[in-house]
Amino acid sequence: MIRHLLVIVLTVFQDNYVRIGTFSGLLAGFWSTEFISGEPVSNALTFGFIGWGLGAYLAGYLADSSQYSKKKKFRVFQGGR
Repeated sequence: MIRHLLVIVLTVFQDNYVRIGTFSGLLAGFWSTEFISGEPVSNALTFGFIGWGLGAYLAGYLADSSQYSKKKKFRVFQGGR
């Protein structure tokens, strides 16, 4: 049980973009009860999950477009000099 909890926590908080997206989603979920009817806990979990997804997407997108993370080309040695 503890191992599964640690895996979830480490997955959720793996990157700065993911952390910011999750926390902003949670806060938006708590504050959205004035505009959207529902329970604050369920709204917070829903918006937190959406924020986590957006943060994970941004982290992956920005990592691919960074100038420092160039992917190495695969080279095959064909013999000779």
